[in-house]
Amino acid sequence: MLAACGATLAATGRGSLAADLVLWTVPVIGAFAIFSLRNVHLFCRPDGSEVCRFEAANALTAVRIFLVPPVIVLLNNGYMMYGAILWLTAELTDVADGFVARRFRQDTDFGMMIDPVGDIMATIAVFTWLFLGGRVPSWLFALLVARYVQFFAGLAILSLTGRLPKLRATLAGKATGLVQGAIIMFLLLRAALGDPPRLESYDNILFPVLGAAFLFVIASQTAIGLRAVRNNDAS
Repeated sequence: MLAACGATLAATGRGSLAADLVLWTVPVIGAFAIFSLRNVHLFCRPDGSEVCRFEAANALTAVRIFLVPPVIVLLNNGYMMYGAILWLTAELTDVADGFVARRFRQDTDFGMMIDPVGDIMATIAVFTWLFLGGRVPSWLFALLVARYVQFFAGLAILSLTGRLPKLRATLAGKATGLVQGAIIMFLLLRAALGDPPRLESYDNILFPVLGAAFLFVIASQTAIGLRAVRNNDAS
């Protein structure tokens, strides 16, 4: 009897998990498809030549975006290790899409737009989960929010004033992405292992390092924005 009840509960849990995965992932895929269809003009090279198909580099970026909901669903349902592995997979697609774009000359305006969107979605989603679970301090979460608020507010202001520069990866962004990805992976693995106290001592090093990286990006974004304003005024 107990075995039968346990099997029933396990099956119900799997059904609920599958339903959550579909519920949260399908809308993201749908929104991405609609955005792609409405912005076909962005499928072109930096020199303006058109691209007639959805290439591997953009496909990898799309996969990273589609993986964000499953990562959070798995973490929320207690499948910590699976969530961490899926997060690592998403991070690897971030490395792979850039390599493929450069190696096979698959740079497109569409890719340059959705790549940072994928990065931001993945980071905000997982970092929010860590914050709500008490695994990162409020001051560090506030710095992350400030970083992205500044980024989007700056883009909006520069765009409205006709000063929007060409978006490119920066050294600050790459360095922060590397540090950020490694620390988030560590925190997810620690959660999967049950948050052993002996690993919490690393927080005194990891959190200040990540906070400094966020401040570095904020300063870099500020410099890029001011440079764009000066260049536009000079012309």
